[in-house]
Amino acid sequence: MRCSWAGFAGLLLGALLPAEVSLQAPAAAPLLTEQQAVETARAANRQNRESALNDAQAEAAIRQTKSYFYPQSSVKLTSGYPLKPAEFSIPEGALGTFPGTGPVPGKNVTIPGGQNLTLATFATVGQPLSQLYKVHLSLMSARNQLALAQAATREQLQNTTQQVRQAYHQICLLEAKVDTDRSQLKSLEEAQAVASHNVDQGTALNADSLDAKSAVAQQRYGLLKDSDALESAREQLNILLGRALDEPFSVEAMTAPSGEEADLAEARATALRQRPEIREAKLQVEKAQLDLRREKAEYLPDVSAQITYVGFQNIDFLPTNMVTAGLSLEWENPWDWGRRRAQLAGLRDASKQQRLTAEDATDKVLLDVSRKYRALQEARLLVEVAEAAKVASAERLRVVTDQYKQQSALLADVLKQTANDSQQAANLSQALAAFWNARADFDLALGND
Repeated sequence: MRCSWAGFAGLLLGALLPAEVSLQAPAAAPLLTEQQAVETARAANRQNRESALNDAQAEAAIRQTKSYFYPQSSVKLTSGYPLKPAEFSIPEGALGTFPGTGPVPGKNVTIPGGQNLTLATFATVGQPLSQLYKVHLSLMSARNQLALAQAATREQLQNTTQQVRQAYHQICLLEAKVDTDRSQLKSLEEAQAVASHNVDQGTALNADSLDAKSAVAQQRYGLLKDSDALESAREQLNILLGRALDEPFSVEAMTAPSGEEADLAEARATALRQRPEIREAKLQVEKAQLDLRREKAEYLPDVSAQITYVGFQNIDFLPTNMVTAGLSLEWENPWDWGRRRAQLAGLRDASKQQRLTAEDATDKVLLDVSRKYRALQEARLLVEVAEAAKVASAERLRVVTDQYKQQSALLADVLKQTANDSQQAANLSQALAAFWNARADFDLALGND
């Protein structure tokens, strides 16, 4: 009895692979639409939540900066026992010299002190005056940081949306492949049944039956491989959605493209308004300018209206309580030997760099929009090509299958056309996935949420 290598491989794969993988479909699971997946990820994705915490930190920094507009206070207490009794000396005439009495005291006087527990209290309340301008600049910087954090959060949300859409489309693609695998497996099993019947009738060689078994075994292996890839893709999407790894769900089938995109000029204008990178670049320019203004403000001394309280307890000959009101001035290092001038020069250069970076970001955004726009147009046309090829392939498979059943075509023709139809179905699924991925990329390029 003749036996080809393909037939031997078919027998081996048929023995190793589980037969039940052929036509069994997974149990029905709750439908998860693409928009539902996006909304879930925007709220529950871990990276999105981390970005939201950055926004909260920036808002807290604003509240902290605002507190410096109000009076600042400090209290300091010191206490202790003298290691030896304190002595206070009053020199002769320290209290003045008067007619008839002479100097007071008339000679040097030493008064011994005690060794009691002493307590000294120092308290100040000061209202910043000249510092208010510096605080105002700090508040502007804090708001700038919040705007940068919000722009970064928006960019993270958009990136997550794109990742979810791509993962969703990958699942749609793999589900279509699995469905095609099951359909092709059913067709091959029917061809195998016809081949076995023809062998029993003596109208076909046993090699034809073995080739049919080999094709069925190969198709079962492809079905199992695609099913495993589908489960991995489901797990990946669940991670993006912040859900349990094995959370069951089903997806919508990919539909044909509908509607047309705006023209390229309108798309570029939309991207310039919406892209977070443009917003971030402008905020970085603003930040550089604020840094320069804050460094210039360091030339100003710190002047405050201040009330000071000093109290001494158990210390002889010192006032128990003393309160003063007035102004305080602090000027840190007024002669810095050119340090601030050098810093200002560096900050001016940094500001110029940020302007150049902003211009470069604008050009990159426009270039990105142009590329994604053209890629989307190509992907739309590719879907039309793949649809036409799939329709033609399905019709040829129907014809050759009928011819084989009527014994007017060879089994090899059926197997060849089945493989071709499977490939055309895969091409169509890939074209649809490529289109919707290109659409997601284009939306990202426009800065759509």
